[in-house]
Amino acid sequence: LDSPFYRAWSSAADLVVVNILTLLACLPVLTAGAALTACARVTMEMAREEDSYTVRTWWRSFRGNLAQSLVWWLPVLVLGALAGAMNLWLGQAEIAGASADGAGLSPTLLAVMRGLVMAGGLIVVGVLVWLVPLVAFFENTVGSHVANAARLAVGHLGRTVVCLVLLAVPTAVLALLPVSRLALGWFMVLLGVAFLGYLVALVQRRVIDALREAAC
Repeated sequence: LDSPFYRAWSSAADLVVVNILTLLACLPVLTAGAALTACARVTMEMAREEDSYTVRTWWRSFRGNLAQSLVWWLPVLVLGALAGAMNLWLGQAEIAGASADGAGLSPTLLAVMRGLVMAGGLIVVGVLVWLVPLVAFFENTVGSHVANAARLAVGHLGRTVVCLVLLAVPTAVLALLPVSRLALGWFMVLLGVAFLGYLVALVQRRVIDALREAAC
């Protein structure tokens, strides 16, 4: 029962359970921050090959971090809504600029504004990939967590970029291979979120381990 094959299948089954729990907990939207934190807790322990009760660990982290996660998740939702509204407005402005009357913003200005929105989104996600495991493993105020996450995002820029690339893979696959939409959808429902969380945990493990040792 301790063979590599059995461990691989056991880990895959755990990821499916974590993925389903996380997706269900994300449905209310407001609880998605706590759900992602719980997912990060379990996947990091899996990356460190720690034996734990998957459901119990996930639920304990979700329940314990629910209140604090709302404090940082709500601003993230607001920023996401603003970015979505800005992209919608820029799309309408682009259509207006291409219309017969020539009204609307110049293509150059539109490109600059889209670039700024994208850069802002990357910065937010870059901080989030570190904020989530910090909340999952350490006791601190939200402000301190955010500040520490920003420092980690910049101080370990290479790892941050790798995490961003990993998170962007599903979107890139969908854009490049539209016919894979159904298969990708099933993958994300059954395994995707937890699997991506596990890959991110592998990238961040050494940094988080060092922080945990320093905190002891």
